[in-house]
Amino acid sequence: MTGHSRAKVLCVALAGVAMALAGPAQAKPKQVTIFTSLAGSTWYGIGAGMAKIFGEGGVQSNAELGAALSNIVNVVEGKGEIGLTMTAAVSMAEAGDPPFKGKIDKVAGLIGLSPSYLQIAVAKDDNIMGVGDLKGKRFVTQPKGAITAEVFSRTLKAYGLSESDLDLSRGSLDVQIDQMKDRHAKGMVSMASFPASFFSELANAVPLRMLPISDAAFAKIAADMPGLAQATIPANTYSGQGVPVPTVISKMVGVISADMLDDDAYWLAKALVDNLQAVRELHSSYKDLTPADFASIPGVRLHPGAARYYREKGVLK
Repeated sequence: MTGHSRAKVLCVALAGVAMALAGPAQAKPKQVTIFTSLAGSTWYGIGAGMAKIFGEGGVQSNAELGAALSNIVNVVEGKGEIGLTMTAAVSMAEAGDPPFKGKIDKVAGLIGLSPSYLQIAVAKDDNIMGVGDLKGKRFVTQPKGAITAEVFSRTLKAYGLSESDLDLSRGSLDVQIDQMKDRHAKGMVSMASFPASFFSELANAVPLRMLPISDAAFAKIAADMPGLAQATIPANTYSGQGVPVPTVISKMVGVISADMLDDDAYWLAKALVDNLQAVRELHSSYKDLTPADFASIPGVRLHPGAARYYREKGVLK
């Protein structure tokens, strides 16, 4: 063997040792599409922030518009990798409750985030003191398929009303805000973390009252829609809101298809935990999130790949 050949063999051998020491390359998704919510919404910003985290990890990623219910269908059908939704929406999907056309059993949890609060805002000068006072009033809700619209419909039912009892229209978040500013609508609704930037801005233009949800009404809503809980929007969250407002919440979650490869789900969970501070900066309500919060998704089974990572991290038994 010539000296050149021996040197070549030695280089190959050393390269093999280096590869063995480094271990196999970590598997990761080829790309990540994240379904979010309406343009300009808190969810869209969160999804875009997650896409940036994945992109910096070497995976081409993007955020797309969506809605809590349709996002579940989209990931199960393989149209994207992650759907932002709520625990209440997952329970609806698994039960096959309308508007779902049948039971969906291929949805799995990736990450648990902060609660989203039902926030019903009305113009303060219209003397609307409670949900029952919305009868006959011009009100703008979100499009069908949005979890906000579904929870609001059940809230009306808990107060003995139906959507037909209101002068109801539907629209994007921008449409809702514009109608409130132009006084074409007396109120609007959104399920979002607080403080929601759009409500903060709107409250500076239109004095708002946030409508409370009574204990009795909550009991009826929760019986109709499992996955909801009670919580309170603290006083002074928004300009002019001097009292705490009891309402209902559902935990925001990121879901994936149960058919996703375990290694891909593992990488996604790890990428988010490894960039915990970046996740915390996506919204003010995330400032105290921990890996244990990520692994906690009440009523939703974790994907085995994500669960494996959370166990390794020591935040899941």
